[in-house]
Amino acid sequence: MKSLKSRITLTCIFLSIIIAIVGLVSTLNIYMLRKSVNGLMTNNYKSINDVNNMNQCIQSEENNMLMYILGEKDTAINNFYNNNDSFYKWFNSEHDNITEIGEKELVYKTNNDYVIFQKSFSELQEYTKTHTVSESTDYYNNSVLPKVNDVKTDLNNILKINETAMFKSKDKVRQSTINSMYIVLIISFFAIAFGLITSLLYTKKWINPIYLFEFAMKSVKEGDFNTQVPIINNDEIGMLAGQFNLMTKKLFEYERSTKGKLLTEKNKSLAIIKSISDPLIVLDSNYKITHLNKSFENIFHISELSAKNRHFLEIIRISKLYDYIFYSITNNITDNKIIPLTINKINYFFDVTVTSVLDEDSKINNIVVLLKNVTEFKKLEKTRTDFIATISHELKTPLTSIMMGVGLMLQTELGETNEKQRDILFTLKEDTQKLTDLVNNLLQLTKIQSEKAVFNIVPRSIIGIIENSISTYYDQAKNQDVSLHYEANDNLPKVLADDEKIIWVLNNLISNALKYTGAGDEILISAEVKKNKMLIYVKDTGEGIPDEYKSKIFDRFMQGKDVNSQSISIGLGLFVAKEIVQTHEGEIFCRSELDSGSTFSFTLPLAKV
Repeated sequence: MKSLKSRITLTCIFLSIIIAIVGLVSTLNIYMLRKSVNGLMTNNYKSINDVNNMNQCIQSEENNMLMYILGEKDTAINNFYNNNDSFYKWFNSEHDNITEIGEKELVYKTNNDYVIFQKSFSELQEYTKTHTVSESTDYYNNSVLPKVNDVKTDLNNILKINETAMFKSKDKVRQSTINSMYIVLIISFFAIAFGLITSLLYTKKWINPIYLFEFAMKSVKEGDFNTQVPIINNDEIGMLAGQFNLMTKKLFEYERSTKGKLLTEKNKSLAIIKSISDPLIVLDSNYKITHLNKSFENIFHISELSAKNRHFLEIIRISKLYDYIFYSITNNITDNKIIPLTINKINYFFDVTVTSVLDEDSKINNIVVLLKNVTEFKKLEKTRTDFIATISHELKTPLTSIMMGVGLMLQTELGETNEKQRDILFTLKEDTQKLTDLVNNLLQLTKIQSEKAVFNIVPRSIIGIIENSISTYYDQAKNQDVSLHYEANDNLPKVLADDEKIIWVLNNLISNALKYTGAGDEILISAEVKKNKMLIYVKDTGEGIPDEYKSKIFDRFMQGKDVNSQSISIGLGLFVAKEIVQTHEGEIFCRSELDSGSTFSFTLPLAKV
């Protein structure tokens, strides 16, 4: 248990077991509770609903009898028998949903009493033929009404049975909920107690060296790049401290390395005429309003009725919106544009798309203007930018510190290490580097995929881009005994490119080549004009790529194993490289053979002379 990794692993295993127990118990109790709730809310509720509907039918039939007595005979008869059909609809539903003791007998009794009640209506009809309204009313109250009350009594008894059952189920669910809560609370209490005890016993011992790291990181942040972290223990933290001391020497250069510019939002819109969720206005060829949708009316406070057949500026006095519509139609522009508007003292951002509808003679018949409300999106863009800045600060700096500490520990002047310790240090260094690359690539991908990514694409010298990129890796290649060089004609034409982004692509390809080459191998970077495009390639004589992974290497987080069962993990680097190249309207591809090396190539458009 001298290893920090083994101590943390054991502690995590115990905590994971306790969390799993809490989760299983909670899941089981929630499942049982759900079954109880389902029982509460299905059969009994359905029966109560059926009884209420039958009561409504009885009440309606009772009213129709009185209407019949008062002389509205045809209407009363039709309504009476319509309600009769509705009653049997709900009666059959209740008949098929008998769940409680005694409910079946009451259902059959209800049916019998209802049949008797139906017959009483026929008797009432015969009676009214030879008697006055007053006599018929007395006959109804004395002979018919008791039969109505019998049916109502039956229905109320069915209702009480189901209500009683629902209340019992409710009490059962309440008790089950309380029991579940106590069980989860008790288990959670023991889990929290165990976690607190573990933290009190081990946290201080394990965290003290990390505090030293924190102090050193603050010093580096303030500009003291010669800060050294004292090595207290010979565990992983001690190894990282040594690497940190080594990496502080390279931090200044790292901080000055090429960084991508902040990316702004990218225009996005769909000119879908059928959309009704965003403001939409239709104009004729003379810019008179022919249609407004509801969203337009609500936001601009204009009714379609008052605006129809009137000029755009006569109704909507926003000159910059009209100017953009006129400019788009005049110059046949189909791209969208985000326009800020202030309407009734409220600030909006609309992604405006102008689409012309042509007739058979290719003349403008209508103009459709869609204003997609992106106000909330603008707010989210700022939140996303802040989040990226936070991630960059919180992740990249600690990872850089760890890499530097591991590198320092691998140097012999900081103390001799045995073979096993060096193996662990190399493993830590490789894993930390992978994590650092992943964070950098993730940040780069987030910028590339931003809605308004800023690409400063202007004519550039491809030779300058290659020289800028390759100079970073000369020392690393020399240490690995790898020949790194480039071949290109000095008279090559310029390309349309954002040099920072293309340097990043080349850096990624060269870095990958160095990973899979060894002593005596060669890495060649070259460029040439081919098919009116600039073809740039990075060719190595390294291990090569297995056939089954060639089609996947540009996928994000591609992982696999080579012929020697060694792990292959491309991560995000090549995926981001593909995104950058495609944004430049270029293509990227790979050719590779095992034990013969790989060639990664991409194209860029040539600058116009």
